[in-house]
Amino acid sequence: MYLKQLLLGWRFLFLIRIVAEIKYYPSCTLDGQYDLPSIIRKGDVELGGIFSMHNMDVPLDLSFRKHPGTFKCVGFNLRSFQFVQSMRFAIEEINKNIKLLPNLTLGYRIYDGCITHYQAIRAALSLITGVGHNTDNCTHLPLTPVIIGGSKSTQSIIIAKIVEVFNMPMISYFSTCACLSNKYEYPTFLRTIPSDLFQSQALAQLVKHFNWSWIGVITENNDYGSHAVRLFKAEAEALGICVSFTEIVPTIIYPGTISQIVKSISIHKAKVVLMVMSENVAALIFKEVLSQNVTGIQWIASESWATTEMFFNEESYPYFGGTIGFAIQKAEIPGLKQFLLQIHPSQQTHNPFITEMWEDVFKCSLKSDNNLSDVSKSPCTGTEDLHKSDSIYLNMNNLRISYSVYKAVYAVAHALHDMHNYLLNKTSSTPFRLDLWKLFQFLKNVNFTMGAGDKVNFDQNGDPYPSYDLVNWQKSNNGAFIFAHVGTFNKDEKFMVDEDKIVWQGSQKMIPIAECSESCPLGSRKAVKPGQPFCCFDCVPCDPGKISNQSNSLECIICPLEFWSNKLRDKCVPKELEYISFKEPLGSLLSTGALLGLFLTACVTTIFVYHRYTPLVRANNTDLSFCILLSIGLCFLSSITFLGQPTEFSCILRHTGFGITFALCISCILGKTIVVLVAFNVQHPDSKVQLFFSPAKQKILICLSTIFQFVVCTVWNIISPPRPVKRITYDTPTIILACDTGSYMAFSLVLGYIGILVGVCFTFAFCARNLPYQYNEAKFITFSMVIFSAVWITFIPSYLSSPGKYLEAVEMFAILCSSFGLLICIFAPKCYIMLLKPEKNNRKYMRSRSSS
Repeated sequence: MYLKQLLLGWRFLFLIRIVAEIKYYPSCTLDGQYDLPSIIRKGDVELGGIFSMHNMDVPLDLSFRKHPGTFKCVGFNLRSFQFVQSMRFAIEEINKNIKLLPNLTLGYRIYDGCITHYQAIRAALSLITGVGHNTDNCTHLPLTPVIIGGSKSTQSIIIAKIVEVFNMPMISYFSTCACLSNKYEYPTFLRTIPSDLFQSQALAQLVKHFNWSWIGVITENNDYGSHAVRLFKAEAEALGICVSFTEIVPTIIYPGTISQIVKSISIHKAKVVLMVMSENVAALIFKEVLSQNVTGIQWIASESWATTEMFFNEESYPYFGGTIGFAIQKAEIPGLKQFLLQIHPSQQTHNPFITEMWEDVFKCSLKSDNNLSDVSKSPCTGTEDLHKSDSIYLNMNNLRISYSVYKAVYAVAHALHDMHNYLLNKTSSTPFRLDLWKLFQFLKNVNFTMGAGDKVNFDQNGDPYPSYDLVNWQKSNNGAFIFAHVGTFNKDEKFMVDEDKIVWQGSQKMIPIAECSESCPLGSRKAVKPGQPFCCFDCVPCDPGKISNQSNSLECIICPLEFWSNKLRDKCVPKELEYISFKEPLGSLLSTGALLGLFLTACVTTIFVYHRYTPLVRANNTDLSFCILLSIGLCFLSSITFLGQPTEFSCILRHTGFGITFALCISCILGKTIVVLVAFNVQHPDSKVQLFFSPAKQKILICLSTIFQFVVCTVWNIISPPRPVKRITYDTPTIILACDTGSYMAFSLVLGYIGILVGVCFTFAFCARNLPYQYNEAKFITFSMVIFSAVWITFIPSYLSSPGKYLEAVEMFAILCSSFGLLICIFAPKCYIMLLKPEKNNRKYMRSRSSS
């Protein structure tokens, strides 16, 4: 049906274009019956107006089997009638103004575009051709130089395409589709209401401000709904907002359609729902919400129904109280209410809509035909008093669209005024003649200020300065339902809101929560669930060393090099210093081992001092034994330098002290081993070989062996000494305080020299291991060297693979183990004999050969 009507309309448009250049027609006739009601006032210049004064139409019979009948609209709209009256009031006010258009009188031709696009086409064509009341002959085309309308975006799109043919400007007061800003498609279209482009930005920022990330959208299947929702989704996605569902109310509504749309709210678990639709379609949603008893939903209103009073009442308040949305900035129109009160049914010959208005306001019937009258209404007396009415028609607290109409009329008046003055200045002899293209040029360049201080102008797209009021549906203390002003949004995209003034759904003061997943706390990041929108996510704790100090973080931040994440992973704290402390268990254990070694060494020394004159002690070279005990004690002491926080002195002492003391210890043991080997292998006591290993020569050997290590360590400390360093990596929670060797070559040389001494000592001891005497000390030295070698051979891979402070612990453990090995293997057998087997501590027993 709609397609047929559109095709007929475009055919008629094609015919109009063919004859557009013809300036005068001697006569014309009207085929069929003219059934388009209108309000007409003659004037020098007549402005056209198209308003949707009815909410629906009665479908015509387009079967082509009979006459379709007269087109009829039903469901009178008091708000639209107020818009009509605002246009009439503005024109009357301008005609009384001696400064604005002093030599011209404005008139008007106002038609009802109903709610349909094809009725709007008929109205537009009537305004162009002049066909209508008191018009029998065709005149100059078009009859009206400008059209103020239409009310819906779909109507304006069609009308703009028609008037474009004649370069005829039109100004819409209620069409917000962003598509109409396209000057290539709609070159002569202007409007006094902001584009949906700005509304979508405002709505997206509103949702973002309250941290709503999971919302539903319901719209209608027309240009206004589809374009507005598309723009909103783009803005919302850029701000990280997910649309949980999008339901579209179809043009033809079948039974159950609205019910299914409302049910989807519960299915998708949406707590915040945006409705972008006209108030007539919103009324259907309201009715179904009440029917299904859907509560707990925070509604967001588009500007088309954000301030409608059609269904804001006691019944709907429990469901829609707290609704929030953007509305066109309101203003006052002085004198409008007095003008609205001047209407009476006796004037219906001049205004065919008065009858319906009167019946709607007073709920009575003025029709004399009982067949046409509503039997549920009592007859009107004509004495009803509008002053006592509280209908929407007289509501002056919510003048938004009416003010948009008011500005549109004044914009045309100022354009005509500027154009008239321009022509007078150019040539005073030429009479004023309307050129539609010139009028459009003046109209789009108007720039004036209304009485309330509101500036009126248009940008390059024909859009006005955008400014919205954020309104909240509330109930005042006296029980009145009000649209409370709680914020603003202007063209600079500055969004301001007073949260303390807002009353949310259910009369709550806490901001509703709308999210698919609960917000991720500090210390975690969002991980999107596979196959779901990005607003549905899991919260994954940050890895060690990373933090998130904001909720809903997408990524965790790596802490700086010297910092580490705390337990909550919400901030970076300085890394702990890691070294072997005396207070920690490991440090206590190692220090205890060192002290135990010192204690045992002292005990052994005491035993040896006490038994120093016995054959066992004297036979083992007393001086060398005490020298070995002293060096072993120093080895135990050197291990303690590995505990505590490293300093320059302790680092030098660790490596050089360790190297020198062990070189001294092994040198003493080497001297003892050589003495044992010589003593048991030289038969003659006066042999010259023994002279080379006299006590003095032994001391020289020990000193020379130790001095070499001392020289190496001295050169090491001069050229590249060990020093304290901080070992830091991003993946460790501590700063390792350690001693850097400085020169790996020197460190290797120190260890290598000790290894050489051990190797020589082991070789000599091994050669003397089987000497045939009851007490063979070479055997025990051999054991000590085997243990010493095993410890340090094991130490090398363990040292290289140990992390952090455990590297120092491994070295300290190796020192302690090797020291204990030397102490036990060399001196334990002697102490055993001296303490437990004193009868064997004699020269005869020691010189006897083993039975084996």
